[in-house]
Amino acid sequence: MELSDINSDLTAYDLAIADHISAMLAYWDTNLVCRFANSAYLDWFGFTKEQMVNKMTLDELLGPLYVLNLPYIKGALAGKPQTFERTIAVPGGGVRYSLANYIPDIAEGVVKGFYVHGADITPLILRRLSVTGNDSGDSPAFNPLAAVEATLRECLLTRFPGISTLSKIHGISESKLKRDFKGYYNDTIFGFYRRLQMELAQHYLKEARYNKKQIAWMFSFANPSNFSACYKKYLKESCSDDTANAG
Repeated sequence: MELSDINSDLTAYDLAIADHISAMLAYWDTNLVCRFANSAYLDWFGFTKEQMVNKMTLDELLGPLYVLNLPYIKGALAGKPQTFERTIAVPGGGVRYSLANYIPDIAEGVVKGFYVHGADITPLILRRLSVTGNDSGDSPAFNPLAAVEATLRECLLTRFPGISTLSKIHGISESKLKRDFKGYYNDTIFGFYRRLQMELAQHYLKEARYNKKQIAWMFSFANPSNFSACYKKYLKESCSDDTANAG
């Protein structure tokens, strides 16, 4: 099937079905130009069909995440199906979690592009983070502090949401929130949030996905030197913790 403009090959019925399911569907050609995107896919990234279809490239859409997805993109264009989880910053702040599938479009042995099927698994991830087993081990119990942690993790690629906002979201007074969080995590809320960011930064740097300047921008630091100072402090504290545990 010729997919230079996949929308012309779809009936109104096909398009209606695609636009009324929760799964994210898209098609990218070998030049990585979007040839189709359903409503769920467009909503996820915050674009209209006019802005994306037949105009936008995958690197333009993904921004810094493009480098992260590149191995899977190359795999799909080599004719090999790809499945992976991804954390994506969304318009308006916060992040969402997806399970993505890249399915090669192969005709007569030649790869023409690849289909994308994405499932929003954010509710499952957040539930996993905010539910713990009780003392008996018989059934799960809701942990409000772990729910706060889940919210902080959603904001790692944006900005610290603030104590007042966290208090309102989770229905806990600011004073109780700060006191209980400190007792449970042995850290302030902002200190814990910053440590999560540095852990993610360490992961990115080890795999050479981003450099420090790029990470400073991703984490909304005022300048790269501020990030470098924060990262050095994190490494020093981590080293001290390892030494103490070894003793």
